[in-house]
Amino acid sequence: MSPSLPRLLLLAALLTSAAAHAQDLSLQGGALRVSGKNQNTFAVGVNYAQPVGDYLALSLGYLNEGHPRNHHRDGVSGQVWLRSRINEQGWSWGVGAGQYYFFDTSRPRGGGEAYINDHGWAPIYSLQASWHDDSRWYAQVQLNRVVPSGAKDPTTSLLVGGGYRFDSVRGDKLHLDGGASTDDTLTVLAGQSIVNSLESERSRAGSVEYRRALGRYVDWTVSALSEGTSAGTRRTGVATQLWLIRSLNREVELGMGIGPYLAFEVHDVPGTRSHKAGLVSAAGRYHFSKRLVGTLSLNRVVTDYHRDADLLLVGVGYSY
Repeated sequence: MSPSLPRLLLLAALLTSAAAHAQDLSLQGGALRVSGKNQNTFAVGVNYAQPVGDYLALSLGYLNEGHPRNHHRDGVSGQVWLRSRINEQGWSWGVGAGQYYFFDTSRPRGGGEAYINDHGWAPIYSLQASWHDDSRWYAQVQLNRVVPSGAKDPTTSLLVGGGYRFDSVRGDKLHLDGGASTDDTLTVLAGQSIVNSLESERSRAGSVEYRRALGRYVDWTVSALSEGTSAGTRRTGVATQLWLIRSLNREVELGMGIGPYLAFEVHDVPGTRSHKAGLVSAAGRYHFSKRLVGTLSLNRVVTDYHRDADLLLVGVGYSY
């Protein structure tokens, strides 16, 4: 895992300490074009933005750049935005710039491996137009330009979607029923593992997670993971992560976590190998009550031996 990856968590830390304005969460979909090649594909984006005053904002985003020929690329970004003032009704405009950490699955030239998983940083530039009505919902159009260095091809994506502005909140850990939320949660999750190959092999996956609140904005987790069996391998392991948490209202919180993952891989041939990998996660948690918590998480296993994978997990936890 690249030692530069914690830069995204640094930006996330700035989000948690930003002024208490209404936060924005948006979902977008559209088309992407690979520059210099006659290739078009789909694109999907998810963005969380935190205003800092009336004209600046910080954002964390996920961008899936679709499936151009012999490439599956997606990644997470952090951007700084210069925006017009947002009124209760009418247009707002924004221009953003930042860094994009990408995960690119491609077919290597000259044969050899069936595919490789490449990771790296690229600048990302964005233009945005949003239409607000007198509700908290808004429509949005966004243009993104990703410009990797070296042999990677730049891309341009045009996305259309909508978003929701949450009420202004303190942003720290949730307070339910007039009292502080509990510090410890045990969660059981199940879902699907998707290998980051050109075939996207799938299998069942599961996890048991212990979570402890270390502060107003920080959680710590230890997780036992089973990634299932696919492409001739079965991988399990233990991960520990630090999380930055932001509350959107009295029930919902979002978080981003990162940490090391000690993975054990069992192959079709006898023998077991252990690998040091990284785990990057985004999660949404819904507090049904002070004790019962639902979790939806997307996890990216980042390896140095071309076996990256996505884990999409949903589960229920008990806080105590």
